[in-house]
Amino acid sequence: MNELTLGEMMARKDALENEAAKLLGHMLFEFSRLDMNLGLCLVWVDGGTKLESLTKTVSDQCMSAKLVELSKHVDAKLPTGSNRHKAYQAWLARTNKVRQQRNELVHGRWGIDPYNNTVINVLGLPTLEAQRSVEYTVDELAAINDELRSLQRELSKLREQWPL
Repeated sequence: MNELTLGEMMARKDALENEAAKLLGHMLFEFSRLDMNLGLCLVWVDGGTKLESLTKTVSDQCMSAKLVELSKHVDAKLPTGSNRHKAYQAWLARTNKVRQQRNELVHGRWGIDPYNNTVINVLGLPTLEAQRSVEYTVDELAAINDELRSLQRELSKLREQWPL
């Protein structure tokens, strides 16, 4: 690889930071849409017969609590082992994974590695022995946004096919 000049390295760093910031901003939009759609799924359980009371309850829940609540409805209303039960459980597992990843991305701090063309998410205080870091390419951050959009589409299909 050719050596980068200081100016080229700084330009690469700035461009990478701007692209990562754009993708992380889009991630917040996508995550909040998913969170809202999950909330709507929960308040419309049983055809919306408890819409008013559930709206108040669900609106105060974090995503983790909403996922637990949805899992309870899935287990109570859909036969274990059925395709619909499996489909909802698979969606819940994927959504929980992306929720955890989003939490790390939002609560970590960021650095840029212009040599490897990666952004680095660092979790934990520098004084923490268990501090860890995760490197991401721009494509990997974009893939998280793609997964968030995919989860939204899939939740819509699940609700349409097999309402709870």
